Amino acid sequence: MVDIHVTDDSVDPTGATLIEGMPGVGLVGKIATDHIIDTEEMTEFATVRGEGIPPVTVFDDGERGVNSPIRLYIDDTEGVIALRSDVPVDVVNAPLFAERLTEWVVEHDILPVYLGGLAADRGADEVPSVEGIGVGDGQDRLDEAAVAPPDDGGMISGPCGALLSEAADAGVDAVGLMVDTDPRFPDPQGAHALIKQGINPVAGTDVPTERLVDEAEEIMEQRKELAKRMQQADRNEATQVSRTGMFQ
Repeated sequence: MVDIHVTDDSVDPTGATLIEGMPGVGLVGKIATDHIIDTEEMTEFATVRGEGIPPVTVFDDGERGVNSPIRLYIDDTEGVIALRSDVPVDVVNAPLFAERLTEWVVEHDILPVYLGGLAADRGADEVPSVEGIGVGDGQDRLDEAAVAPPDDGGMISGPCGALLSEAADAGVDAVGLMVDTDPRFPDPQGAHALIKQGINPVAGTDVPTERLVDEAEEIMEQRKELAKRMQQADRNEATQVSRTGMFQ
């Protein structure tokens, strides 16, 4: 069983847009979501616990408090929710996680935006490209935001794949955003593109992204250990996007 435990009853997430930041290739989704939470000074209002989620506690630098590894934050002024995850979800239980989160999304009439990194060879100065797929009205949101469809067919595995699959099976509106990324390293440049070209236009936000570029080396250094752990984990525990002919 997976439980979404609300810790702030004053929050009403109804009608918001959810940005999902599970660890994946290049950590682009996580870096982007963490950046949005910190930059917009979003407020934590719920935690996620249950099967497939490691029973661990996380803590932040300079803080004495402890946190659950998966938490939900909200920005009431922008109508945006963000899912911050410091751990992967076990592949065996990813469908349970996807089912419960999708139920919660439906209960509160939320549009989820799921994020994934597409392993690609990219030059240091090359601007990453962002592509989008959708379920139901999510496709219309992508058209309105002028996010390009994929150039080639492919497959999404891990939590993002499970979440989009559950949305399709349940007939729930959803958006999937993918960005080219180097799978070997944390990719703040990819996260920058993901926000600027995908999340901002789809969610109707205006999150600044300059820090992701200006402090790229520092961010990469901070995330290296998590990236290493993700490479050592079961591939299906992390969201991965692959082109047709390159299935992983």
